Amino acid sequence: MPVSFYEVAWIFVIYAFLGWCTEVAYAALDTGKFVNRGFLNGPVCPVYGCGVLVVIVVLTPLKENFLILFAGSFLLTSIIEFITGFLLEKLFHNQWWDYSNEHFNICGYVCLKFSILWGIACTLIMDVIHPSIYKVIKIVPKLPGTIILVILCIAFAVDLIITVSTILKFNAHLKMLDELAVKLKVVSDEIGENIYEGVTTVIEKSEQWSENIEHARATHEEKRAERKQERREEFLQLQAKYKEALEKRNIGEKRLMRAFPAMKAKGHEEAFNKLKKYLEEEKEEKRAEKS
Repeated sequence: MPVSFYEVAWIFVIYAFLGWCTEVAYAALDTGKFVNRGFLNGPVCPVYGCGVLVVIVVLTPLKENFLILFAGSFLLTSIIEFITGFLLEKLFHNQWWDYSNEHFNICGYVCLKFSILWGIACTLIMDVIHPSIYKVIKIVPKLPGTIILVILCIAFAVDLIITVSTILKFNAHLKMLDELAVKLKVVSDEIGENIYEGVTTVIEKSEQWSENIEHARATHEEKRAERKQERREEFLQLQAKYKEALEKRNIGEKRLMRAFPAMKAKGHEEAFNKLKKYLEEEKEEKRAEKS
């Protein structure tokens, strides 16, 4: 049981790092390659550090009872994961993971399978792993330990600021893509409507003034051609801007999309899916060039 802020901070940092290692290992087994699965850029997963810390603080007095320890770990970690997923979505308007396809899930934030795994993992940590880690924390001299901890906390804070900035830019990028897509659709519809109106107007004029049909058709066709050319130029400009917007991205965006393959961009689903598809196609093209 941690008895000081110093010990609490070290427990959080250590298990945040071990959680990141677990996520990377899981992704490696699943995809066969390295993927930085953390929310932050650095090698930490704060939700793991927070989850294990809460389990240690709350359940240490009850650790002798295996069933209570497992049930408590199952419940506490599920609550933390749900709250984390819910808050991240409300703050950044993105759902970072989605268990909707899993049986017995709650709003896609938690599901029975991973909650059971959390419970087993925390039970193992409490009985086997944490006693050794806590001894190491107690053995390390406090002065160098404090210095290292301060450096790590500063790095963590800087990483958090960078990540939040990246997410805000990412959301602004998706919003811009959606706005351009809407404009493209409006101009495209207007071009189609102009063609339709041109045809119907010529027909009406031919029915009303058959003797002046040629003149009416020529005049209308000239005006329609001008409008069509203007809209076509506008459409091409918007297309160029849309393509430029797809290509305009930073490393942080790509990392987040790789780290959270089930991510959903609330309110910008169409733009997100388009960007994701574009990145996949770009990746396939580069792979084909190398081969």
